Amino acid sequence: MRFTFSLCLVMLFWCSGAAFGDTPSVHISAKPNWLSAIKPYNQKPSSRTVERGFYYELIEEQVQVEKQADYNHIIRDIVSETGIQNASQISVSFDPAYERLDFHDITVWRDGKPLNRLKASVFKVLADEQDLSNFIYQGSFSALCILDDIRKGDRIEYSYTITGRNPILNGKFCSNMYVQWYTPIAHHYTAIIASSQRKLNFKTFNTVPKPVISEANGLKRYEYEGFQVPPAHDDDSQPSWYNERGFIQVSEFASWAEVVNWALSINPPALNIKGELGERITKLKKDAGNNKEKYFRDAVRTVQQEVRYMGIEIGEYSHRANNPEKVFKQRYGDCKDKSLLLVSMLKAGGIDASMVLVNADMNEHVEQYIPTAYAFNHAVVTANVNGKQVWVDATMDNQGGEGTDIYFPRYGKGLVLKEGGNALTSIPPSKGGKVIGEDVYTVMDGKSPVLFTVKTTYTGDEADYMRGKLESSGMAETEKSYLDYYAKIYNKIEAKDSITVRDDLKANRLTTIETYKIGDFFKKDSTSDKLTANLFANFIYNQFPSITGRIKTPVSLTYPYDASYAIKVVLPRGWNINEDHDSIKRDYYRYESDFTAAGDTLSLNYKLSFLSDYVPVNKLDEFKADIKKLNGTSLGYSFSYTPQGAVSTSTTNSTLILVVLLLTVGLVVLGVWLYQRETPGIVFAYGSTFVPIGGWLILIALGLAATALVTGSNMVTGDYFSLHTWNVYQGNQHEFNFRSLVVIEAIGNITLMVYALFCLVLLLNKRDILPVCITGYFAFGFVFFLTDYILAANISSKLAETALSPLLRSIVTAAIWIPYFKKSSRVQETFIVPHPPYNYSYEGPGVAEEPAS
Repeated sequence: MRFTFSLCLVMLFWCSGAAFGDTPSVHISAKPNWLSAIKPYNQKPSSRTVERGFYYELIEEQVQVEKQADYNHIIRDIVSETGIQNASQISVSFDPAYERLDFHDITVWRDGKPLNRLKASVFKVLADEQDLSNFIYQGSFSALCILDDIRKGDRIEYSYTITGRNPILNGKFCSNMYVQWYTPIAHHYTAIIASSQRKLNFKTFNTVPKPVISEANGLKRYEYEGFQVPPAHDDDSQPSWYNERGFIQVSEFASWAEVVNWALSINPPALNIKGELGERITKLKKDAGNNKEKYFRDAVRTVQQEVRYMGIEIGEYSHRANNPEKVFKQRYGDCKDKSLLLVSMLKAGGIDASMVLVNADMNEHVEQYIPTAYAFNHAVVTANVNGKQVWVDATMDNQGGEGTDIYFPRYGKGLVLKEGGNALTSIPPSKGGKVIGEDVYTVMDGKSPVLFTVKTTYTGDEADYMRGKLESSGMAETEKSYLDYYAKIYNKIEAKDSITVRDDLKANRLTTIETYKIGDFFKKDSTSDKLTANLFANFIYNQFPSITGRIKTPVSLTYPYDASYAIKVVLPRGWNINEDHDSIKRDYYRYESDFTAAGDTLSLNYKLSFLSDYVPVNKLDEFKADIKKLNGTSLGYSFSYTPQGAVSTSTTNSTLILVVLLLTVGLVVLGVWLYQRETPGIVFAYGSTFVPIGGWLILIALGLAATALVTGSNMVTGDYFSLHTWNVYQGNQHEFNFRSLVVIEAIGNITLMVYALFCLVLLLNKRDILPVCITGYFAFGFVFFLTDYILAANISSKLAETALSPLLRSIVTAAIWIPYFKKSSRVQETFIVPHPPYNYSYEGPGVAEEPAS
């Protein structure tokens, strides 16, 4: 439905000449004569850094402020077939409402020869509306050129100029100019050319070359030149405000006061309001009487509920709001339209109100910008109601609460558009809502389906969000999606009743109740009559982000977030368990769990709060370890149930523990036997003796000790013996492979630890059997980690990624040390001690000495 609406809107404006004037077109012309000349540079970046099959040989950007012209010159080098796919089209976005696009050349260089590809007919001009799904129409277009006959080794060179500036800025220049992209750049050149009389303010972010500033003929040039610029890398899990790319912020605004005055001049509140809006204001005043809070809330609900969100931001309307009377009559508008409408309505009711510019991505981090019109991407409202400062986002829907009790997102800082305003204002955080979940499993007997009841209560902004989600999805779709979610856990589950929704708008509290019947809650043990069940707090686990080993950026958290969750199991025969408690307190989140039982009910209670909107890079290892620990021990719970007997509970895999203990004892016995086997005695030449351990052998000793310690620690703190880990893939196609992986990892790691200790003892005693044994040790490590990787790869790419690093280390280790122990003369001279150790003698110039006692 949304797609159909968006498509119709595109067609409407495409066909309407009044919307765009002339049909957008691409012009062909010679290069501008005001360009600065740059020196050629032909060094390629390292092939290791090249991604997507191509790199940028040159990215040149020159901006002539006085001529309102931006010149771009780009050269792409195709180094593989993948690059042909990724770099064989040219797309340039422009806004025909105030910009003209001129292409100067498109040349494909092949074997040093130029092939001209510039023709007006090769371009297709398409509506560039990526935000239509968010109900924003910007009127921009993309000139698209798909190059044919591109081959590996080609160089694609093209240049163009976009002329024109948004008139809404009244001639002031503002821009963010990037000097780093997501593909390697061999040569980057940026120049800003402006009148010497024009005062430009600059700020650089991350890694930016130092500018070279020159002045001639009344023009000032700011030149930034970089070489071998590495690609930037974003991660899906990073916060929206995080940006590691180097860029230059340029602004002609000298202060935030200038930005305030400019914004007020283009968005003044409406006065002497008439028409439908005037009539509505009169009615709101009459209904509210002298109650300012009631008038305030009724005005907010009017704008939020009756004026849908839809922005047509063509030309100057990228920053200018439409007339409030028009917005109310057409019943749609974007954030600034709705905010100015609300401000005008509140002022008409005698409430002091102002529009506020915020950045919904940067939040409080917007303060790092210098004053500029481009610092913000959203507009909200602040009002003084009976002496209380209230903040409102007019684009939000379905907000509950009464009077001034209204949730406001944590935008951090904003620019209040009020006479005399000259700085960013800190916005106090609203009290966040809560999510309270309770899952109850009621077991009648061992045969009947288990009754599963899910009750979830949302308060504050969480209630606002869920109210909108239910309204958007519809009850039928919501019930289907919920059932599909639980069906991934229980194959034999069916809905017992429709979802019940209780919504208290005044208290802003919404509750949903779901009821299901589960036919496969228990799994029957094939060797006994016991029924086993595994519980897991997916409600909590799903809030944690997925963190791979390659993430090098901060990780975003849902903030604010405060959840309480309980799993309850009701059994007819009651429980006999040991109570358990767990908690983790970090600067950025807090977790608690309590496992208790009373009468016939087992209660697993969880609490999770995020205290920040991100996890810093230096805390990622800590966070990953916490999630691994929680996943293995605290979030899961397993128990067995015999309908005629008692209930037994366990969270550990006792069978695997027994196997590992027996294996350890066996390996120790084998090691003692191997060590005590008698080996041939040795005869020293007169004056010779045993060689002390030294050189590279010290590193081997440290490595063996570290391997034993780390492996042993991982076995103790890891999840190998957790029943939850054992049952992660239960009922899944990967169940056998995963359990095989757990067994092999447990056995392999114990063997590796004991083997390392055995080799360490041999090394410290300079035993003659060490070279053979340690060669076997390195070979075993390689075979073990290779097997581990193959099994992991057959289950999931995430497990394979985890297993790849130790495999690569084992390959490198074996490749270095196995030849060393086979060929090193120091090894041959050092490891000669037999067993028993006194089985050696000296041979003099003619007489053999007796063996040492």
